[in-house]
Amino acid sequence: MSPIFTPTHFSQETLAVNPGNQPTLPLVSVIVRSMGRPELRVALESISRQDYPNVEVIVVDATGGNHPALPVIAWQTGHSIRIVGGHRQLPRPQAANEGLQAVHGEWFCFLDDDDTYDFDFLSAMLNASREHPETLLVYGKARMLDANGNVTKLFGSPFNRAMMYYGPLFYWQAAIIRRKVIELGCRFDETFEICEDRDFLHQIAEHCDFAFVPVVGFNYRPDLGTSGTGPGANRDRPRILRSENLLRAKWANASSYHTRRLVEMCTGAVRAFHDGNLALSRTLFDKTLEAYPDDPSALHGLARLDFHDGQLAKAEKLTRRAIEINPSASEFCMTMALILEASHKYEEALEFVWRARINPAFQAGADELAQRISVISRANPIVQPPIIEKFLLCRPHGGLNDTLCQIEQCWRYAEKFGRTLIIDTLNSGLLAEFSEFFSPRDSLTKVHFSLSEEQLCLLNTFTCFPHSIQGKLNTYFAVYSMDSKNYVDRETTAILTFNFDKNYDELVLIHEQCGGGNLSFDLLNRISISENIRPIVLDRIQHLGHEYLAIHVRNTDYQTQYKDLFLDIYPGVTNKSLLVCSDDAEVISHAKNFFTLSNVLTSSQTPQTGNKPLHLSSTHSDNAQRKKATINSIIDLIALGRSTKLYFANVTAGHSSGFSRLAMHLCQNKNVIDALLKLDTSTPSSTSPKRSLQFSSKQSIRWC
Repeated sequence: MSPIFTPTHFSQETLAVNPGNQPTLPLVSVIVRSMGRPELRVALESISRQDYPNVEVIVVDATGGNHPALPVIAWQTGHSIRIVGGHRQLPRPQAANEGLQAVHGEWFCFLDDDDTYDFDFLSAMLNASREHPETLLVYGKARMLDANGNVTKLFGSPFNRAMMYYGPLFYWQAAIIRRKVIELGCRFDETFEICEDRDFLHQIAEHCDFAFVPVVGFNYRPDLGTSGTGPGANRDRPRILRSENLLRAKWANASSYHTRRLVEMCTGAVRAFHDGNLALSRTLFDKTLEAYPDDPSALHGLARLDFHDGQLAKAEKLTRRAIEINPSASEFCMTMALILEASHKYEEALEFVWRARINPAFQAGADELAQRISVISRANPIVQPPIIEKFLLCRPHGGLNDTLCQIEQCWRYAEKFGRTLIIDTLNSGLLAEFSEFFSPRDSLTKVHFSLSEEQLCLLNTFTCFPHSIQGKLNTYFAVYSMDSKNYVDRETTAILTFNFDKNYDELVLIHEQCGGGNLSFDLLNRISISENIRPIVLDRIQHLGHEYLAIHVRNTDYQTQYKDLFLDIYPGVTNKSLLVCSDDAEVISHAKNFFTLSNVLTSSQTPQTGNKPLHLSSTHSDNAQRKKATINSIIDLIALGRSTKLYFANVTAGHSSGFSRLAMHLCQNKNVIDALLKLDTSTPSSTSPKRSLQFSSKQSIRWC
């Protein structure tokens, strides 16, 4: 681990100068990506107050030429500022690369336009860098501030290659970086929406270890951010998930290597402990921490050794740190309970007993320890903790019908075994939270139509099945396996589901799969269109009228011989209104040119996607386009269901699409549409919008 450094402050009086009266200290370039927000002045003022005398400030105009004039600030001698960019609007990684191209300094760093540095940040970092001439990056701790400027926490941990791939070890603005990384080819990957900073750090880590300096010098205001990575209003989970999935996929090999190496090192140390060779065990755990500082398993191993030797204070300190890093590890909590029992801290020991008891593997030992503490402390008899709520986290994949089928399957299990169902559709064809589009009707089962950050953090502390992703619910990466024909955890290849006929002791069950069928029909009886989009749906289907035929064609990832279908139905749709819905804009264009004797209608505008399915996130450029695509799909579904006759054909794979089957179900059961749209059909009116939605379900239906 890196030593603690005492900052050295620089002044013009103590600064050595060369004959040209220029500072001999290395130039530092501070890059500020800016959208011209008012907070920019505060960030720049914090740079102007730096006691380090050789600084250039590079403001990157990411607005596309609409940036306001830079604020007037009294810059010190040796400090300079210039603005670059402005030729086009720049997303985050492109703006960062623009800044890299402008760097003149031997060192550079980034400061967001809503954050600040302490006056001695650069001098402390440069002073620390002298102790690490081989490193390319030096970083310190940061203060996280609330809206009132109060410190909510300090953040920054020792450099650990195994842990860095699961989440940031520090805020990257709290680092200074050698210009050499640019010469080594490190650049910001412009395929990222966010997390481009973490990817950039991973690239640098391919060349060296980072030096951790426990000096606080950077102040982070997450409430002012707009990236979507902060709390509250600045929290965009779909955007975070997409970028983190991309990040994990890109660095999967490096992550897997260090995870395996770490496990092997800890396993050897544990084996030595159980063999009674405590000296070797301690040596191996020390070597593990040397390679992977602050690893919680190694910290816990040393704590067990200290506990065995009677070093209770040291054991407690190490175990608390291990639990701070990984609060979901029941073994750590059990060790802490034993240490606190030995230290006569009985009340707190019981708190950790109950935390350990969550894991079925520790229940018997936890109950025995709780009873022993009760007797030793002469306390009242131990009362068992209340029954803890059990959860089922449903994370469906696939298109709309697949998503609904997977949710219904999980809903039935939750009803059967008394679990709370949490639906997370960020990786599904909906491309957003389920609550954005649907709301629940009356249900005896407790159901959440979205997954909050607070819930995710809570679930991460519980026992979980599959076991391989326990404590990793926000970091594991699901990939489709051709062998199992469904989704698995990429790191362990464990199938991400469970036995739906079995009742589990684990508090959290994970089901992350795809697959269609007809279960979606039943789910439609449990849900309604959300108030967020209901007015949009009603408005868009009014122009279709009371009587029309409809055709649905799936023609992106699955292909349909739709021209043959058009020829077949042509006589039956002549001189009639015909709604055409498809995921392929070319199909709709062809229909308008082909059915010249029909009144061709559309209920939504299908974009040109180059045969990419509409339910894939990568098909769309941003969140607004993704949400629009999902709303259009729901509108098309309702519109198809309202038709008096629905035509569709099997795709070339030999089966009908799930979306077509779902539309057929609605066409045959129009009362389901009324319930989805929350329409009161008891008092029909010829002028009310709901009147145009009432059609007989006895009309002929053709399944081509």
